[in-house]
Amino acid sequence: MTQHSERVPERVPERAPLLALVVSCTLLAIVNDYRGLTLWAGYNFAGALMGLAVLRFMWNGRMRMPAIPLWFGYVAAMLHFVGGSLGAPDHGPGPLCYGDLQPGQWLCADGVNGMYHVQWWWDEIVHASTSTAAAIGFSLAWRRMAIHNEWVISPRMVAGICFCLSVTLGVAYEVYEFFGKTFFFTIDQGGYLNTASDLVSDLAGAGIGAVLSLYYDPLNKDAPTESSDPLPWQASITILSTMPMVVTGGILALDLVLLGGWLVGADYDRVGQVLLISLILSILLFTLRFVKRVTTKGQVTL
Repeated sequence: MTQHSERVPERVPERAPLLALVVSCTLLAIVNDYRGLTLWAGYNFAGALMGLAVLRFMWNGRMRMPAIPLWFGYVAAMLHFVGGSLGAPDHGPGPLCYGDLQPGQWLCADGVNGMYHVQWWWDEIVHASTSTAAAIGFSLAWRRMAIHNEWVISPRMVAGICFCLSVTLGVAYEVYEFFGKTFFFTIDQGGYLNTASDLVSDLAGAGIGAVLSLYYDPLNKDAPTESSDPLPWQASITILSTMPMVVTGGILALDLVLLGGWLVGADYDRVGQVLLISLILSILLFTLRFVKRVTTKGQVTL
């Protein structure tokens, strides 16, 4: 008797957490739109679109991202989206303010920013967990790109690069909040203490994520222990262009923790301007380095 075995398709680990993100954000967008919470309906819809874009990119599983870090990223995203969605269109009670619960008790919240409005630590947990997830995700992606492109980059270098990328993402978000608060009056999360404490959380989360990626990624065991000299241009341009924002974010975070905001006078506008300058400098350094690469080599191979 001849036995015929069918090849069972290998499970793609990226699909489940990304599908969960798309479905969760879509449902939250629908519910918030029905409740009249337009701000968070828009945020949730944007989250669903971003999830779809990433899912489309990873659908075939070529990157083989481990599922656990992606689930960690899902939890971080849901903390953000659910936290805001627990609010109310105006200043009334949120959907979980049942019985005698008052805003600030358990998950009872009010205002358009939900838990952000009543619990200062919610924002810090979201920033820290998001930075941790981002650092891990960047590290996993960089290791796989390094293998695909035959780059000689050690796990420690990858962790350092992705720490910088995660901090840069956090700093860029603070610039976004500064623009929203200063020019469009659309975000009420501004203020010196909020911004500086967010930077502390971003740095801590990015550091945790970078360290975890060193020990979690199974591909690191076969990675080179030393990086090539010079580094691949993709790595060097990333380090160069993120450094202004990393240094600025680090100084402002230490200023809050050690000096109580003395360097900037605990002035929100001054902090926003400093962060904006660091963002512009990062963009300028990236552009100059990229143009130099193009003109030197004639073309850029990614």
